[in-house]
Amino acid sequence: MPPSDRSPSHPPPSPGVTGHAPVPRLSKGPPDGDEVVRCEGLTRDFGTTRALDGIDLAVPRGTVFGFLGPNGAGKTTTIRLLLGLIAPTSGTVRVLGRELPAGGASVRRRTGTVLEHHGLYEGLSVRANLEFAAAAYGLDRAAARARVEQVVEELGLAHRLDERPQHLSRGIRQRMAVARALVGRPELLVLDEPTNGLDAAAAAGLRREILDLVSGGTTVFLTTHLLAEAERMCDVVTVVKDGRVIASDAPAELRRGARVTRVRVEGRGVLEAAAAALPRPTWSAIGGEAVAVTVDGLDGVAPVVGALVRAGAALHRVEPENQTLEAAFLSLISDTVDGDEPAPPGPSTIPARGGGWPAEGGGASSAGVAEGLAGWAGERPAATAAPDVKPRTP
Repeated sequence: MPPSDRSPSHPPPSPGVTGHAPVPRLSKGPPDGDEVVRCEGLTRDFGTTRALDGIDLAVPRGTVFGFLGPNGAGKTTTIRLLLGLIAPTSGTVRVLGRELPAGGASVRRRTGTVLEHHGLYEGLSVRANLEFAAAAYGLDRAAARARVEQVVEELGLAHRLDERPQHLSRGIRQRMAVARALVGRPELLVLDEPTNGLDAAAAAGLRREILDLVSGGTTVFLTTHLLAEAERMCDVVTVVKDGRVIASDAPAELRRGARVTRVRVEGRGVLEAAAAALPRPTWSAIGGEAVAVTVDGLDGVAPVVGALVRAGAALHRVEPENQTLEAAFLSLISDTVDGDEPAPPGPSTIPARGGGWPAEGGGASSAGVAEGLAGWAGERPAATAAPDVKPRTP
C-alpha cells in the first residue's frame, strides 16, 4: 500500500518476525476455481482505528483454513468482510468467484456460518428452524426434511426436534447453530469457535462431520482458541495480530518455527552443571541424570550445551522436545511489542547466539557435543512462496 494510503498512526508492517520465516507474499495463485477466498491488501478502518492493516489471504478449495489470533486481532472483522456484510476501506476481497461486497448475497447463499451470535428463531422448534434454513438454501420440502434428519442424527439432536431454542442449554443451542450451517451442504463453511460449549463427544462428532464435508469439496474457514483443535483439523494456519498477518504455514511448519524450545539434556553430572551454569528459571530436573532446558529457539541449544560441558557435565544425549501449535502460537504473538519491534527474550529463556537453524534429527552424543552442536546449525531456507496446500481428496 502506498504510504499516503496508510493512517499515520499505523506504521507499515515489519518485514518479518524474529525467529520465524517471513510471511510469504501471495503469488498469482491457483487457476480460477481452485481458490475459494482471496484477499489482497485488505484494510478496514473504524473511525480513527485501523482494525485490518494490509491482510493478504488465499484459501484453496477443499481445505480447512485456520485463522488464529488473540482477541482484538481482527478475526471477526475479516469474517464480516468475507460475508459481504461490510466493505473494506481498501484492498480487494473475492469469495467463491464473486467480488465483495457487491456479490455478498450470492456468497451468503452458498456459505454456512456459525458466528458468536446465532440468530436462532426462539419461537420456532428446532425442526422448523432447520427446515427454514434448508429452504433458504434452495432445498425443496422433501429434500429439506431428509437433510435435517441426517444432520440432527449426526449431531445428536434427533430427540430435540420439537423443542424450542429458548428452552435449550448453551451447548445444545451451539449444536443447533452448527446443524443450521450444515443443512444446505455449503461450498464454504465459516466457523467462529464452532465447538464452544460442546461436550467432548459432540465436539468430536462435529469435527468428523466437518472433515467429511471437506472430503466432499467443502472449504472451511475456521477460527478457534482451541489450538489443539486447529492442529488436528487445519491444512494451513494463518496467525494475525493487530490486524496484520504475522505467520502463515502448515501447522507442522509453524511448530518447527517456534521461537521458544524445550530441550532434554542427559548426561553424568548434568544436574550439578545446570545448577552452576544456568539461571534457575530456565531449567528443571526430569530425572537423576537429565534436565529440561528452555531456550530461545533451537539456535540457543549450542550455548546451553557449551555452558554445561564447561561446568563439568559429560553429556550423552541432547534432544529438542516436539513442539505444539499452541507453543508456536504463543511464541508468535509474543514476538513483537506493540506489533512493531521484536520482543526481548523473556526471563525464562536462554538467548540464542548467532544465526542458523539446526538440521532435522534427534539427539547428539558424547565428547565434543558442544562443538558438534555449534556445527550442527545450518541456514534455514527462507520462505519465498505461499504454503503448498493441496485439497483433500475423497
